[in-house]
Amino acid sequence: MVPGLHFVRIKMNPHLLFGLIMHFSLMSFKYWQCFAIFEKNHGKMIMKIAITCLGLAFSAATVAQNVSIPEDYEAKENLRELGSTDGTGSVKTFDNRYEGVKGTPYAFEEWHPGEIFLSSKQKVAMSMLNYNSFENEIAYKDPGTKDIRIMNRYKVDLFQVTVAGEQLTFVPLKLKADEEAVFVQVLYDQGSRVYKVYKKEFLKANYEGGYSADRKYDEFVDKYDLLIMKEGENTIYKLKNSKKYVASLFPENEKKISSYIKDNKLDLKEAESIVKLMSYYDSL
Repeated sequence: MVPGLHFVRIKMNPHLLFGLIMHFSLMSFKYWQCFAIFEKNHGKMIMKIAITCLGLAFSAATVAQNVSIPEDYEAKENLRELGSTDGTGSVKTFDNRYEGVKGTPYAFEEWHPGEIFLSSKQKVAMSMLNYNSFENEIAYKDPGTKDIRIMNRYKVDLFQVTVAGEQLTFVPLKLKADEEAVFVQVLYDQGSRVYKVYKKEFLKANYEGGYSADRKYDEFVDKYDLLIMKEGENTIYKLKNSKKYVASLFPENEKKISSYIKDNKLDLKEAESIVKLMSYYDSL
């Protein structure tokens, strides 16, 4: 007998024991019989659910692999440890520049958690981070005072914002040689690259005169550009909603690219379609 293990002997009528065994056996048989009927009638539905779940998991993994995750940065708890010379810019305690304006200069209407990766190889986690795409400013809210603080963007290698569970990566990019770098979202970075440039158009109120737009308030309007950079090149191409134009950017594979766009019904205004296109191009 195993130490610590005790058995209790129970006397039971053999007929009663046989009856209990048959009862549970019948219940087990009915259970599996019902399951077999359900599987027969709804097998396709079960298979569709399984395939859908597998597809979602694969899609999430694919998106996660599209952008390289930075490494070798030392984590810091907050920016106050770093001091103003290592990253903190000005502080806008009362940022009332846009009071009375419809819309927002920020890329996101809400503030989201994220991380800032500094050129000093330090990274700082933020609970409320945003990007002012109108002013090209990286902004965060002080968790204690709720003051809006503006980072010194020249000290930032990149930053990441988590929106609806998705991690968005922004890096500085010079769109033209004689212009200052702006922060753009990296949508794809697996050889070739795809970038999204968040833009804001500021429309002044205009409600006077016979040909006015009847706009009774200043307003920020969301816009964006999609850019690509082919593997092995440093040229940045701003995309147009034209299959002929986009295909012409790939002279060595123009016919294949044109056919791929047509066969897959890609919407060249949508970031997802451009990511698919560049992933296909990298596979050629």
